Amino acid sequence: MDITDNAKQELKRILGTYNLQPNQGFRLATPPSWEGEGDFGIVVDEERDGDHLEEMDGLKLLMIDPLLQERLTKTEMDFKDTPDGGPRFTLDVY
Repeated sequence: MDITDNAKQELKRILGTYNLQPNQGFRLATPPSWEGEGDFGIVVDEERDGDHLEEMDGLKLLMIDPLLQERLTKTEMDFKDTPDGGPRFTLDVY
């Protein structure tokens, strides 16, 4: 999975507003961990053995389960304006 610079910058900005424990971070999640709209979302979770980590400037931005990472090899995560009127994270599958 590729993560655009826009998405990385937004993850970094949002992380700065949270007071997380050292073993916590943002995780790309699917149901049942993700209970919101769509098939994917971002939740606060603890790091697990084998997680794929996306980092920027030494900061852990996003954790991804290794099985999910394998399934998302041809995807791009971005943060952009959407047709329904606002900026949000998107996950485009190719």
